Amino acid sequence: MSKYDVIVIGGGIIGSSVTYYLTKLGNKVLQIEKEDITRGSAGATDGVVGYHTKKPGAQMDLAVQSIKLFDTLSEELGEDIEYYRHCGGMQPVEDKEQWDILSKIVEEQRKSDVDIEMISIEKALEIEPELNPNLYGALYSKTGGKVNPIKLTYSFNHAAKRLGAEVLLHTEVKDVIVEGGQIKGVKTENEEFYADKVVNACGAYSAKIGEMVGLNIPIKPRRGQLIISEPIGEFMTATLQCARYNIIKFNPDSIKDKNVLKLGSSLSIEQTEEGTLVIGGTREFVGFDKENTLEAIEVMLKRAIEFFPAIKDLNFIRAFAGLRPYTPDGLPLLGEIDKVKGFYMAAGHEGDGIALAPITGKLIAELITYGKPSYNIDDFNPNRFEL
Repeated sequence: MSKYDVIVIGGGIIGSSVTYYLTKLGNKVLQIEKEDITRGSAGATDGVVGYHTKKPGAQMDLAVQSIKLFDTLSEELGEDIEYYRHCGGMQPVEDKEQWDILSKIVEEQRKSDVDIEMISIEKALEIEPELNPNLYGALYSKTGGKVNPIKLTYSFNHAAKRLGAEVLLHTEVKDVIVEGGQIKGVKTENEEFYADKVVNACGAYSAKIGEMVGLNIPIKPRRGQLIISEPIGEFMTATLQCARYNIIKFNPDSIKDKNVLKLGSSLSIEQTEEGTLVIGGTREFVGFDKENTLEAIEVMLKRAIEFFPAIKDLNFIRAFAGLRPYTPDGLPLLGEIDKVKGFYMAAGHEGDGIALAPITGKLIAELITYGKPSYNIDDFNPNRFEL
């Protein structure tokens, strides 16, 4: 009989982080992934590690704790995760209305003692000279960082395995075993694995795992499309989103254009170490459809050219999409489910999974191992919803 202390379902950035920290604390851990590491959202995202995209309050405070951990992660995990601490994070605004909305958001964000400010377009151009000079101004955080999300996920995975974790890939969990309201393990196509604790770290697919134990988990997929350019020379330093990114995320009622709301169309753009530009900016409720659409690609590229006119003649070499795990209040579900003893949630981070991965793994591991995490996560308690 295969018996473990904890079984982690999900091989993405959150599942791999949870597996690593659990194993680091001495647990015997099995991680199960139905496809391969990074085949989900972790392989279809940018690598923003900054405060300026976080919801003011509890999520921002959690991000502060998580971003501190990035400073030593490469050394701790034994691999280069391509983390750049002070590349900066910027959100240019197009008009005074956007400026006023972002200014109010920044005022709330700064209550968490983070370095975010509103700057003039002249100052923004000093930082990013390729920006369109006709823009109005920008939100800016000089301490914003970025990481390679694929390398980060694999580094967690490799470090966990070196510490003794077992990882099953291309293995789908078909059912979760529950007896008398207590977790007992999971069933795959051909085998059963036993543990008194199971972590649901399946991102956008977490609700499907929840159904196996009779729960209605309020996480649903939200598609984000991206397109990649050919490699070019040094073009930009900061990770950049247009002002709509935060406005759609935190204040969608202020968006009057129905097409903008349907696509959730904003702009995110950053340059990788290899020189490619990663351009994204959609938030679409289309179920589990991960196909790219010409409509979204056209909107993203037109918007990118509006902000960076110099890229109009670039070649773009591929496009892809990922599913973000959306929750109704914009906060992840972290902790044990009251209705099913031993069933833990670590999902629902939507577009913030990369930045919040280290602290999520660390705190869930502490909660499971010690019964209490080192940082209060009551605001993320999954039982705040009627499950």
